Amino acid sequence: MADKLEDDRKAIDAIDAKMAALFEERFKIVADIISYKIENQMPILDSNREAEITEKNCRRIEDDDIRAYYRKYFSELLKLSREYQKQIEDEK
Repeated sequence: MADKLEDDRKAIDAIDAKMAALFEERFKIVADIISYKIENQMPILDSNREAEITEKNCRRIEDDDIRAYYRKYFSELLKLSREYQKQIEDEK
């Protein structure tokens, strides 16, 4: 039983490493997006776009039991993206 727990923890560690790399990759693109928005005098928040991508991404979750948790996770990710864009905007 302890071996199973340890195996699961190692598997989660590997997933966390991938998620960290993808998070960093995503935020590099977020920085590109805010540069475009600043150049074109666009607002950081596009509520319609956020609603659209939230729904699209939530549909990717096949397990009904966890979809609501993913929605919360994704909403927080978008919030952090806006905060990062604001930080970059304030620095320019």
